[in-house]
Amino acid sequence: MIAEKKAYLLMTVLFFAVGLGIYANVIANGIFIFDDFEYVVGNPLIQNRANLDLSDPRQLGYLTFALNFALGKDDPRGYHLFNVLVHIINALVVFFLVRVLLRILSGPPQEADRVPQNSVAFLTAFIFLVHPLGTMAVSYISQRFTSLAAMFYLLSVLGYLNARVRFEADRESRAAYALYGVSLLCTVLAMRTKEISVTIPFAIGAFEFLLFSGSVFGRRRFLYLIPYAAFLGIIPLSLFGPNLGLIEGGTGIAEVTRGEKIYDLTERSPFHYFYTQFRVIVIYLRLLLLPIGQRVVYDLKVSLSFFEPWVLLSFAVLSSIAAAAVVAWRKASALVPARAAFPKLAALGILWFFLTLSVESSIIPIKDLMFEHRTYLPSVGFYTTMSVILVWALGSIRTPVRPVVLVGVSAAVLALVLGTATVLRNQVWTDEVAFWDDVVQKNPNKAIGYHNRGNAYANRGIYDLALEDMNWTIASFPKNPMAAAKSFEIADFTAENMAKTYMNRASVYLSLGMRELSDQDLKRARDLTFRRPIDTDSVRGIANEYVRQGAYRYAIEEYSKVLEWDPTDFNVLIDRANAYSLTGNYADAIRDLSRIILLDPENALALHNRGIAYAWSGNKDAAMADLATACGLGNQASCDSIESLRKSEK
Repeated sequence: MIAEKKAYLLMTVLFFAVGLGIYANVIANGIFIFDDFEYVVGNPLIQNRANLDLSDPRQLGYLTFALNFALGKDDPRGYHLFNVLVHIINALVVFFLVRVLLRILSGPPQEADRVPQNSVAFLTAFIFLVHPLGTMAVSYISQRFTSLAAMFYLLSVLGYLNARVRFEADRESRAAYALYGVSLLCTVLAMRTKEISVTIPFAIGAFEFLLFSGSVFGRRRFLYLIPYAAFLGIIPLSLFGPNLGLIEGGTGIAEVTRGEKIYDLTERSPFHYFYTQFRVIVIYLRLLLLPIGQRVVYDLKVSLSFFEPWVLLSFAVLSSIAAAAVVAWRKASALVPARAAFPKLAALGILWFFLTLSVESSIIPIKDLMFEHRTYLPSVGFYTTMSVILVWALGSIRTPVRPVVLVGVSAAVLALVLGTATVLRNQVWTDEVAFWDDVVQKNPNKAIGYHNRGNAYANRGIYDLALEDMNWTIASFPKNPMAAAKSFEIADFTAENMAKTYMNRASVYLSLGMRELSDQDLKRARDLTFRRPIDTDSVRGIANEYVRQGAYRYAIEEYSKVLEWDPTDFNVLIDRANAYSLTGNYADAIRDLSRIILLDPENALALHNRGIAYAWSGNKDAAMADLATACGLGNQASCDSIESLRKSEK
């Protein structure tokens, strides 16, 4: 027992060392990217925890973001570290989950050889830890919803299995009741983190049916499943409750996300999505087996019929895998438990893969046909089956070297190969331009890559390349955005998103001093959305009140609403620049003020404020130049600031 505990401790140290090592670059240099700007950066739901409400189906995920914000504000390092730690914990839980499954399947200790069992559990967990396909769920801050939900999902199943083993040995076991309670709690937490957790009752039900058929409780054992069945209503209530008047609606991005899911369910074809998912799942399997050519966005054409050749071929492949699982389980049932454990575990791995993938790869339509993070939880089943095959194959080799040594060598090779691939893949998660350039290079016909790369270039002031990408995006606009919104391939071409592209290009034109072209794009944006300009005085008043209260981030959001429709409002640009400076974001403050100065070089107030921003950011030469110009234009505050700067240098 002591030796076993030492082994687990060493394994834990190893997992943390390897996990932190292969994700070190992301922890140190990772950035906010893609949907992070909606879910995390500037999201009122995490900046004020009072905004979190029961209607939010991902409440717990937002709560962890709020914790990160409270500890480190907008420093991405804390968010990335949290994600990596969750991933490492998940890998450890996977080890204990596979281990308990094998012990249930193999029967009494004297009938089983625990060494190969622990080898299978270790390999499964270790591959899960280092495999590069997990990077999207780990290195992408917003996909904490996936990894965190997976953690509670795994803990729920692990807790249930351990509880049931103890109940079989002792009906009054306090430890069993405690573990059962932990399992129930984790089920609720998972369902309050992401919708994929709705399959927990089915997973636990399947394990109960398959693993405890000889239970001392007989059919009464299914009573343990009643609370889990009751929990099936949590996610549907969160999604549809506000529409039915059962609970209040949420706010912000959480409400937007809920609305998009309902739109997908009601407006998109479930059959076209279903047919396409046969192809998608085969791609997932290929990536799990050979993770080459990974990408954030996949350019797939939707399948309109089940009888398309690639759909039929994919269906045949997946059906063969499912049939193999059934055959393996049935044939293993005729063997003694110790010999049946491995083939049965391989079958359970296949069951886990299909079951946990069913929410996002079945008949439930989702706008995006494919994302790598959707394999995060299902991959546990795939790695389990592959580990069984690998350990069995190594054990069949005739060699004086012990099988456990071969397993260790295999783990080292996997760590080197897969770990290196993970390190290399993580490079795109540390640079916004590189990230979107990777998307464009691998999907040259997908507008989302050009749109976002153009914005990334604009943020860096590389306006010529920004305009090239924005022009490409606009040239791809469909003639009927309403019809496009219901498609899968060009679902991002909503009128609102098209308007945003025009507004982004208008902002670039304005930064280049091309006022007329900027105005033309702003008019196109307004025509697309059929929205009238907002009440700028009212919104600016709200923003000013936020400034008075010291809530600068909220103020920036309100100022941005005005500038979204009128980026030439110099007064609001100055106000937003001041708010940026008060949050320590001098780069954005300088950018807003530079826009004014480009169009109005003698704007003394903008010159003065930019000089102060330069001074606060440590660029004293630029500060002196701006303050001197503003002083020459009659701004006395600038003259005084020059003297203060000179004194500070002495």
